[in-house]
Amino acid sequence: CGGQGYLSCNRFGAAIGYAHAAMTAEGDNAVLMQKVTTERLMVFKPSKEKAEVGTVDLDSVESLHRLLEAREQVQFMELGMKMKKAGAKDRFSAWMYHEQDLVQSCAHAYGERLVSECFSNAIDKADASLQPILSELYHLYLITVVQKDLGYFTTSRLLPVETGASVGRVAADLCREIGPQALSLCDAFGLTEEMLSAPVARDWVDYNVTDNRGELS
Repeated sequence: CGGQGYLSCNRFGAAIGYAHAAMTAEGDNAVLMQKVTTERLMVFKPSKEKAEVGTVDLDSVESLHRLLEAREQVQFMELGMKMKKAGAKDRFSAWMYHEQDLVQSCAHAYGERLVSECFSNAIDKADASLQPILSELYHLYLITVVQKDLGYFTTSRLLPVETGASVGRVAADLCREIGPQALSLCDAFGLTEEMLSAPVARDWVDYNVTDNRGELS
């Protein structure tokens, strides 16, 4: 948005204020992630089959989903073993001070796998005319998750380094394919002109034809 973000009429300040309040309440979601991992660990059932991803095809959403399943399985099994080893006496210390990175990662692994599952189910139920673009978005979501945690996927050997080297290219190709439909995808959210009351979200060029001194007339 450039300098437009400095104008109070574009409401960035109010949005940041609300965001800060929410992040302060939950410690930038870190506390929430601990809750997610705790609840998930209580019902987690290890699956050797899901933990073995096999050959990963970056062009296959099914293959990428299995990769997310494998990461979730491996991380929760690792955390479960460490908590068991710590025992009741040292459980709090292990959880809060020694394994917090793993706790946070487990929560994200579970959440991202769940989103993938729900996304796939939604595509199956969607109108046939929408399924092609939704499938591309689903593919982009999966490849973005892998790209964000590429270090773990490769160092844990769930994803070969040679295959991981192509993740960025696949992500860029998907962005180029989806890019021309970006505005249509935004319109699909059905946001009305009244909801987009900030000039930066509407025709800000026309708004700035006259000197509004940074405020709405």
